[in-house]
Amino acid sequence: MPSNLTWGLTLVLGVFSAVYLYPARKVTPMAVPTDPYEAMQYNMRNTHETYRLGFRTIIRHLDKPPMDDLDNFLGYVRAWANSIVEHHDSEEESLFLFLNTKLDFSEEIAQHVVVANGLTEILKYVDESVANHAVFDAAKLKNMMETLEGPLFEHLDQEVEDLAPAKMKVFTTEEISKAGKDLMVYIRAHSDKYTTLPYLRTHTPPELKEVWPPFPWFVKRVVVPWFLAPKHAGYWKYAPYSVY
Repeated sequence: MPSNLTWGLTLVLGVFSAVYLYPARKVTPMAVPTDPYEAMQYNMRNTHETYRLGFRTIIRHLDKPPMDDLDNFLGYVRAWANSIVEHHDSEEESLFLFLNTKLDFSEEIAQHVVVANGLTEILKYVDESVANHAVFDAAKLKNMMETLEGPLFEHLDQEVEDLAPAKMKVFTTEEISKAGKDLMVYIRAHSDKYTTLPYLRTHTPPELKEVWPPFPWFVKRVVVPWFLAPKHAGYWKYAPYSVY
C-alpha cells in the first residue's frame, strides 16, 4: 500500500499540474500570426501595450500612493522604466541594425533619446525616494510621468506602424525570421530576468498568457512564477494581472 507521504506528494503534484501547468482558461487564447512579417509587428505591439498598461497603472496609484509600502511600489515603477530602457537597448543593438540596412529607423532612434531622458529623470527620482522616503512627492513623480506620456506613446505608436508587414517586405521571410531570433538572443543575454520577465508576465492579459510572450510554456508557467518573480514579489502586487 502506498504510504501517506506518497499519497500526499501525488496529490500536491496533481494539484500543481492542474492549476499551473495545464490551467483551464476561461478565455480563448488569441491566435498568433505565423507569417514572419505579421509576427514581428504583433510582438512589438504586444510589448508596447505592456508599457502603456504599466504607465496607466502607475498614474492610478500615484493618485493615492501606498506610503506604507513605498519601496515595493517604487520598485514596480523602476521595473516598468527599466523594462523600456532594456527594450530600446535591444532595438538599437540588434533589430534596428538589421532594419537600417534597407529602411530608415533614424527617427525612432531620435525618439529613443527623448524617452530615455524622461526615464532617466524618473529612475533618478525613484532611487532618491527609496534612499529617503521624505523626498518622495507623488505629485512630482506624476508630473514626470505625464511629461513623458506624449513622447513615449507617440513613439510606441509610430514604431508599430513602421513595422507594418507591407513595409517589411523589402526583406525576405528568412531575413525577418533571423532578425527576430537574433533579437531574442540579445534580450535573453542582456535583460534583468528577475524584473523584466515577471513584468511582462504580469502585464499580459489573460487571453494572451498561453501564447505570448513567445517563450516556452515551462518558462511562463514554472520558471517565471516560481523562480524569478518571488525575488521581488512585493513589486507585482501593483501589476494589473497575475504572474501565473
